Amino acid sequence: MRLFCLLSFTIILVITGAVVDTEANEGKLVFAIKEPLQNEDGFRATTKTLERGKDVSNWWEFHQYNIGIMNPDGTDFKRLTDDGLSRKPRLSPDGEAIAYISGVNREKSLYMMWTDGSEKTQRLKKIYNIHDFWWSATSHAVLVVVEIDRPKDRLENWIVPINGDLSKWRTRYWAKGWLHWDAKGEKIIEPNRRLIEVLPEGIQWPKWSPDKKWIAFLTDGVLALAEPDVVSMGRRWFLQRNEPPCAYIEEWSPDGKQVLFYTSGEICVAKVEKGKFKSYRNLSLYRGHSATWNPDGSEIAFIGGDKNGRRTSEIFVIDVKTGKMQQITSTTHDFFDLHWQ
Repeated sequence: MRLFCLLSFTIILVITGAVVDTEANEGKLVFAIKEPLQNEDGFRATTKTLERGKDVSNWWEFHQYNIGIMNPDGTDFKRLTDDGLSRKPRLSPDGEAIAYISGVNREKSLYMMWTDGSEKTQRLKKIYNIHDFWWSATSHAVLVVVEIDRPKDRLENWIVPINGDLSKWRTRYWAKGWLHWDAKGEKIIEPNRRLIEVLPEGIQWPKWSPDKKWIAFLTDGVLALAEPDVVSMGRRWFLQRNEPPCAYIEEWSPDGKQVLFYTSGEICVAKVEKGKFKSYRNLSLYRGHSATWNPDGSEIAFIGGDKNGRRTSEIFVIDVKTGKMQQITSTTHDFFDLHWQ
């Protein structure tokens, strides 16, 4: 691996609200930082004075994205990349490494680095698209969904280890989130093909519980659950008829007892017992994104609008039990792609 030197920088970070309980908030927050380029186009983008008809889909002409890390109480902020093209950081379960995506359309690369920003290593180079990836529980590799520029069957699943050669699966049935790590993180599991035949048509990107026994998925605008091993042996699957409305599913809690999701852009939690929904809560009471559990499942961090009405997006932390919410950042830039580990 090669070691790159990071440029120094200055950032103003104000901690607001009460002090966060550090014992309950172990781990780190990683995220992407969006800032305008220091040129005329960047200025025009931030002031909304772009010329009429200006193509803004090429975001790299106006903004830069870099990876940052800090403690869950907002302290010890550190910028880890300076290429201006890096997003979607994910901390490994052991908290020692970060995988992230860098690049633009048709030239995306997967990188890995240590949490101090050292030894950045390009593990996948100039891929047409990288849709998603998941660390193994052992932190030795990530399972990646890549898109290849070809007429059909464009998606593949690749295992990319921290060190060593990658492995590939080319399968049109399981590419969209169905292939998954086993609970120990040692091998990849391919579900029984009958599962897709039994579940409602068109289900994609299911969210696997930590023990890999259950999946949460979106169907007909509601949050639904299924036990894949059981469903694969049966002929039919039914809704429970008490499913909450859902626009997008974020992730299961670390203990597999709650599902984090969004309804009308607001952050909600569903409690699950033995595959049944027991209760639901709207935690944020206003719109947010990039919600993520802390390691023990007691708190959730998310990105939302500044309470003081500023246009930048800030990071908040919610105590799941009490509903108490704190804004932990107040900055001059926007946050994206938040992950807590």
